[in-house]
Amino acid sequence: MPRAKSSPSTIALAAGVLLACLAGKARAQQAPGGNELPAGHPPVAAASPHDQGQADDAMAGVFRAPEDVEEEDKASPPGTIAVELRDPDDRPVPSEVVTLGILINSIAKGDTRKHIQLTSDEAGRVVFSGLEMVSNIAYRVSCGYQGGAFAASPFQLPQGKAIHVVLHIYPVTRDIDSALIVAEATIAAELKDDRLQIEEMLKIYNLGRVAWQPDDVRMSLPGGATAFNSQASMSDQGVDETSGTLKLRGTFGPGQHSLAFRWQLPWSGDKDVDFDMGLPPHVAIARVLMPASSAIKLTVAGFPPAEVRHNNQGQSFFVTERQIRPDNRRLNTIEIGIHDLPTPGPGRLVATVLASLGIAFGLGQSLKRGMTTTLAGASTHDPGRTSVLQELALLEQAYKAGAVGPKTYERARRELIDALALTLSSARKKSEPASALAAPP
Repeated sequence: MPRAKSSPSTIALAAGVLLACLAGKARAQQAPGGNELPAGHPPVAAASPHDQGQADDAMAGVFRAPEDVEEEDKASPPGTIAVELRDPDDRPVPSEVVTLGILINSIAKGDTRKHIQLTSDEAGRVVFSGLEMVSNIAYRVSCGYQGGAFAASPFQLPQGKAIHVVLHIYPVTRDIDSALIVAEATIAAELKDDRLQIEEMLKIYNLGRVAWQPDDVRMSLPGGATAFNSQASMSDQGVDETSGTLKLRGTFGPGQHSLAFRWQLPWSGDKDVDFDMGLPPHVAIARVLMPASSAIKLTVAGFPPAEVRHNNQGQSFFVTERQIRPDNRRLNTIEIGIHDLPTPGPGRLVATVLASLGIAFGLGQSLKRGMTTTLAGASTHDPGRTSVLQELALLEQAYKAGAVGPKTYERARRELIDALALTLSSARKKSEPASALAAPP
């Protein structure tokens, strides 16, 4: 299969097609399919360039990928999976290795994976026969053509039936300018105690007939970013954190592909937080959103002023969005500013100081009692234990009210529990018979 070379004009066409597809749905009430942002975010403009309807006119000259198929095969004997390997023009692809992945789920033994490989004949066909037809086994057909990864959706083999699979494979390029790639980026920010949590969803649209494999494509992270977490995917597509950057990987064939991930930025209580972050190549749509507040301001360099939108639960969000036109300069990074954040007031500072003093006092009293208490006149009621329990209760209340951050909470709680254990140990020694304690070691 020959490779196609994209010119700047075709890349501009791709961006124009995506913008045309999204223009008619800019106020859509449903979020796009695939990997979504967490529930509760407001609706955003969304559409696939392969959708029908308003995008049809814009689709002229853009490749429409044929559908893969997984369906019942009434012509084959039970326990059979018949595969047809086809190219972008639906022609058979001979002499290519086809892999059948087998996942066996067992409560007692856990998951077991097996693979069977066969080579396609002149008609692009392979037949896997004599397979098990049980509910705890899933099958998946794939092909590693030209180093790419192309796979059908996983399926089960019903009892007494056979399955027919049509899998399309495409020429692979690592040069993005040899493919027809545009991207859409949605960034959601939310303040969570002593950190700013960032959730991202990237949509990679391949509008051509050549699959793209990123070659060391990276997106920068701001300094100090931590706690990266990527949503699991059944394909080879994903985002990995490495050396302070996010690296894009996988095979992006014709169509739409979604990637979701999150990371955190520590917040020390400053009024203003400004940071830069990288974007994937060929971004045509970029948007930033965060929960709305009467005091907080959201700004993005080069973007229009943020507007307030509401989700189905009546929650308010700031949203700003920019569409990068074909004649605009490419957007590789984005500069986000979150201003007028609620700084820790004196109440929170006093609560933290009091909690720290209470912990020190409790520990000091417990240690003092442990060293000076004698057996004579010992009581089963220990006021030290009551004091530590009260401080634990106060700490829980302060944490729930947001006056104490998670790190302070965990540290203080651990120290109070240690103090409580010391107090209980001292009380237990008081209750033991004096003769037992007086015995020589």
